[in-house]
Amino acid sequence: MPFEPDAWEILQEKRVAVLGTLLMSGAPGLACVWYGFDGDDIVVATPSGRRKDKNVRTDSRVSLLVDASDQANPPGGYRGVEVRGRAAMEDDPDGLVRRLIVGRYLDPIPPEFEERLAVEERLIIRITPAKVRVWDFARGRR
Repeated sequence: MPFEPDAWEILQEKRVAVLGTLLMSGAPGLACVWYGFDGDDIVVATPSGRRKDKNVRTDSRVSLLVDASDQANPPGGYRGVEVRGRAAMEDDPDGLVRRLIVGRYLDPIPPEFEERLAVEERLIIRITPAKVRVWDFARGRR
């Protein structure tokens, strides 16, 4: 699913997203994450065996919320995007996807972060969007 221009504009900003997964009990689990893109998919890194990893393996339904509101400019500054879809867990043996994600936020990647990337084992959560919703109060869209 290619993103509409309004959604793509917001998603391209260097903002922290909130990833929603479902716990085994069915309750929502939320985590703040950095994210990147691989084609039409959104990618997020997580340590193996952590809650996000376990949750996605149990139930692949996820949501990703990016709040791009400008608190200094209410009410027209309230905007963001929600992506709902299915996720799959993937290995990232060479760390290429992690570098892609980190490189969006830190360019250049500092040496101390490079060291962490070299030793940390992380998995990739690949989100395939099924529904994308943009809200932008300045444009009257909700």
